[in-house]
Amino acid sequence: MPAQNVRRVDEDGVYSHIYNKGVEGRIIFADEEDYQVFLGYLKDYLTAPVSPESAKKEFTVNGRIFRGVPHQPKNYFNKVELVAYSLMPNHFHLLVHQITKGSSQSFIRSLCTRYSMYFNKKYQRTGALFQGPYKSVQIKDVSPLLYLSHYLHHGGDYSSYQEFLGLKETAWVKPKVVLSFFNKSENKSFKGTTGYKHFVEKYQLDSKEKELLQGVILESESEHLERRNPELAGSKPSKELHSDTVSVLEPWLKVPEFITAAVAIFILLFTLGIRNIWAFSAKTQITKTQIAAVPSPTPAVSGIEDTKPDPAPQDKIMVAIKITDGAESVNVRQEPAVKSQKIGEAKDGETFEFVSVNSGWYEVKLTDGSSGFISARYLEVVGENN
Repeated sequence: MPAQNVRRVDEDGVYSHIYNKGVEGRIIFADEEDYQVFLGYLKDYLTAPVSPESAKKEFTVNGRIFRGVPHQPKNYFNKVELVAYSLMPNHFHLLVHQITKGSSQSFIRSLCTRYSMYFNKKYQRTGALFQGPYKSVQIKDVSPLLYLSHYLHHGGDYSSYQEFLGLKETAWVKPKVVLSFFNKSENKSFKGTTGYKHFVEKYQLDSKEKELLQGVILESESEHLERRNPELAGSKPSKELHSDTVSVLEPWLKVPEFITAAVAIFILLFTLGIRNIWAFSAKTQITKTQIAAVPSPTPAVSGIEDTKPDPAPQDKIMVAIKITDGAESVNVRQEPAVKSQKIGEAKDGETFEFVSVNSGWYEVKLTDGSSGFISARYLEVVGENN
């Protein structure tokens, strides 16, 4: 059974697994921006604060200029350390090390409140975003820490796995307590970051290890798998979850940028339709003239084949990646859904041939001839190519 402990850990130097999910299982990360905002808040809280002097800015009030420090978010640098994290569409996991008594509770409350305010404003909703008080369980031994990191990094696009492998450096993620075990390992299969990769991707926990893991996770394994990938759990997303995804995306579909893009695409498609009608009319007229000009049926057939006009060139609508939230790239997915499999990435300025629009996603043609889906918020129409 998963751990049922929701007691708030309030001791110095303890490690704890913190978990929270959307109310009624609703989506809390609907698109790339939501994930990046949440990670940005973690960075704000866990990075060394700037000095008051460097944070000062000038303000003008009633024509008078003042210089002062604007409101700064709370900071938990050297009070709380984040060892590992995993963000899924409707819940999140944080493995934290509390350095100062009482800091973890304040940190997670501030994080959830701040993110809820952002989410509700963006999607024009009110009420609670999370199901209630977060759950937490204290971890007192290194073994559960290892198995929990294995659990958190086993799948998912948004986790600290890249930091653990040394492929990404993030100052506010502190994996040392887990990686030290692998750095000291005498078993070559589990030595260093390569060993950790083998541990996460290849190693199968035995029954005793699974029992230790069950003592520190806050959801059942089947529930965890279902939320990560419904296919792995042998079930499909519920209608409630699907309708919830649509409901949080629906307000976004009303923004002016999307309407402008939709109108532009409609005009382009309408223009292409008119061109095709003209081309068809011209083709018909040429064919009639050729048939009338030949003296016998046999040459007429030959003449039609020899002088058949080339088909009118089809214009291609091109769209380009436009990133405005500071991310290095955006995900290309197999289907028009946040939970769909990621099949690639696209960087700012890259262009693609437009194929179709589907519920806030653009279907585009990839370089290998296949198609993929990119959130429409990261694309803009840039013109036509023949």
